Amino acid sequence: MDMAVTARFSDKAKGHDFLAVLARHIDYAFQPIASFNSGRCYGVEALMRGWAKAGFASIESVFDQAFELGLLLEVDALLKQMAFEKFSRIPHHRELRLFFNIDNRVFSAPGYRPAATVAMLERCGLRPSSVVLEVSERKDMGRGQAAYEILRAYRSRTVQIALDDFGTGFSGLALLYDTHPEYVKIDRYFICGIGSDHKKKVFLSHVVSLAKTLGIRVVAEGVETAAEFYTCREIGCDLVQGYLIERPSQRVEHIQQVYEVVAEMRRKDRRRERLESRFVSDQLDHAPAIDVGMRMEDIFESFRVNPQRSFFPFLGDNRQAIGVIRETELKEYIYSPYGRDLLSRKKVGDHLDLFVRRCPVADINTPIDIILEQYAVSPSRDGVLITEDGRYRGVLSAEALVLAVQERNLELARDQNPLSGLPGNPSIERFIAEQLAVPATLTLMYFDLDNFKAFNDAYGFRMGDRALRMFADLLGKAFAAFDGLIGHIGGDDFFVGLRGDAAGVGVESAMRVVAEFRSSAESLYSDSDRKARRIVGHDRSGRRAQFPLLSASCAAVRRAEHSGPRSEHALMTLITRLKEEAKITGNTVCVASLL
Repeated sequence: MDMAVTARFSDKAKGHDFLAVLARHIDYAFQPIASFNSGRCYGVEALMRGWAKAGFASIESVFDQAFELGLLLEVDALLKQMAFEKFSRIPHHRELRLFFNIDNRVFSAPGYRPAATVAMLERCGLRPSSVVLEVSERKDMGRGQAAYEILRAYRSRTVQIALDDFGTGFSGLALLYDTHPEYVKIDRYFICGIGSDHKKKVFLSHVVSLAKTLGIRVVAEGVETAAEFYTCREIGCDLVQGYLIERPSQRVEHIQQVYEVVAEMRRKDRRRERLESRFVSDQLDHAPAIDVGMRMEDIFESFRVNPQRSFFPFLGDNRQAIGVIRETELKEYIYSPYGRDLLSRKKVGDHLDLFVRRCPVADINTPIDIILEQYAVSPSRDGVLITEDGRYRGVLSAEALVLAVQERNLELARDQNPLSGLPGNPSIERFIAEQLAVPATLTLMYFDLDNFKAFNDAYGFRMGDRALRMFADLLGKAFAAFDGLIGHIGGDDFFVGLRGDAAGVGVESAMRVVAEFRSSAESLYSDSDRKARRIVGHDRSGRRAQFPLLSASCAAVRRAEHSGPRSEHALMTLITRLKEEAKITGNTVCVASLL
C-alpha cells in the first residue's frame, strides 16, 4: 500500500476527500473479449486506470485503503457508476456484456444490496443481463451463506457471475462449486507458452472439460501469440482476451463489433470444426423462445397456440440462453382468473425466481460426450439449450442427443482401422493438412514393419494380425499421453503426428518403440526360427529367399514453429526418401528437419 495515501486519508472523517480524489483521477479502459469461433466482440472487461495519478501504488491498494476507511461500499458504487456510464457510451453496447471486477470483501459489508446495482444499471440505460461481475479466486470470499445469497440475488435479476484468476488462488474448486459461475477466466499464467507446454495443456484441458460439463463458458485471458490462440481454441475455450486481439483502450469508439484478427487466423487455420457440431446441428429443434422483455400474457398465449410444447427456452439480452419456462409451473396461474390477471400485464423478467429454471447450455462446437455429461448431471430433463457464439440456436432433446451420439459413433467407426482400432487415412490426412496450415512445432512419423509380408506368408494372417496389434499397442503406450494423433494407414504402415513440446521427444520415443517391437516380435516365432534369426520364404518375385525377423523402420520429419510453409506434396516426397533410407539401414529412425 502507498504510505502517502494511507497518511492522507487515515482520518475517516476525510472520506469524502478520498472519494473526490477517485472521482477526479480514476477512469476505465475497456479490453475486448471475443469469440474464438467468429471474432465477434462478446463483451469488454473494465480495467481501472488513473490510480497512480491518484497517488496509489496499485489497484489493490485503492480497495485496501477503502476497506480500512470503511468506505468499500461507497467506492464500489462510485466505480460501478463510472464503468456503467462509460460502457453505455459504446455505440453497440447493447450487443455486449460488461465484465466488471468486484472486491470480494464488499459482500460482507453491511447494507450491500444487489438491488442498488440493478437500479444504477437502469439509470444508465443498461439491462442487468449486460453485466458480468468478476469474483476473484485470489481473494477469500469465505464459506458463509451471505456472499452466496448475494450472488443468487444477482442471478435472479439476470446479472451473471465470472470466476476470475482461476487456478492461481487458494479457493480453487471449492469456489467454482459454491458459486457455479456462468464464466471461468483462466489466468494468464496458464496461457503463457501453452503452445509448447504439455503440462499447461493438460491442466487447461481438464478445466475446460469440467467447465463444459457444468455448462460454464471458458475465457482464455492474456492470449498474446498465435500458438497460444490456436492451442486454447483447439482445447475448447469459448472466448479469448489479450493483446493478440486488442489492447485495452480508454476510447469507447475503439471497441469493434468484430475483430478481424480472429477471422484471419481462422482462415490460416484450416482445421475443421469438430465433427460433433454437424451431428448436433442435424438433430437440433429450433424451438421458439421466450425473451426477458415479453409480457406474461404473451407467454400464456405461446403455450395455448403451441399445445405440443411443454416448455420454452428463456433468453436474456442478445438471445443469450438462460433456462426454460415450463407449462406445468404456469398452470396455477394460467387456469386461475385472478392469477392470470395478476401477472398478465407484467414482464417475465419480473418473475424469474418463480418461473425460470436453469438447464444445461452448451455451445454447438462442444464435444457430444461433454454435452451428454452436462445433461446427465443436470436435474433438468427438458434437454440442452444449444448456442453459437453465446446466442441461442435451438434445443437438443434427450432423444436427439442419443441420435447425435449414434451418428458420431458411426462416423468414427467408418474412420477407424477395424484391426487396430486406430484412426485411419481420413483422420491422418486431415491432421496433416491442419498442422501444415498453422505455425507450430510439429513432428510427423511414418512407421513401416520390415519383413512383414514374409512373416505373414509363413505364419498366416492370424499371427500377422497379432503382430500389427502388438505394434499398435506399443505406439499407444509410447504416445497416447502426448498432444497429437496415432493412426493406422493400412497394412503394416502406421502414423504418429505430434504437436508442441511433444514433438521434441517424438524421435526418442520412436526409437524406443522400434527397439521394443524388435524384441517383443521374437515371441511370435517358433523356437527354431528364433534361434536361426531368420525364416525362409518367397520374395515379391516368387523366388525362395531368407528373411530376417520382424523389425520396424521410421521416417520422421521435424518442423520448427517458425519454419517456412511446405506443401503436402513436398512433405510426402521427403518422407518417402526417408522411409527408403530407414529400410536400407533396418530397424532405425531416419530424421529430417524442415527449415
